[in-house]
Amino acid sequence: MPGNTQSDHHIEAIALQGRLAWQKITGYNLRNYAELAIQRYKRIFGNTMKARALPQQKTEAWFSASALNRMTNLGMPVSVKI
Repeated sequence: MPGNTQSDHHIEAIALQGRLAWQKITGYNLRNYAELAIQRYKRIFGNTMKARALPQQKTEAWFSASALNRMTNLGMPVSVKI
């Protein structure tokens, strides 16, 4: 049935409430942040793990995520309300 798909519901919600309200309702912003973080991770560390066994892969993922978080925090501006 036309007009009954998930995409149509999103388009209708955007038309009625506006794009920013739709983003808050659907959690689009959080999904976008998560996708951006994964994109950064893959660009810096690659698509595959170097370790072969699961315990070493867990350690590798932990160190990679820690390094990515540290790089992100170093690049964030320190703002002060005036």
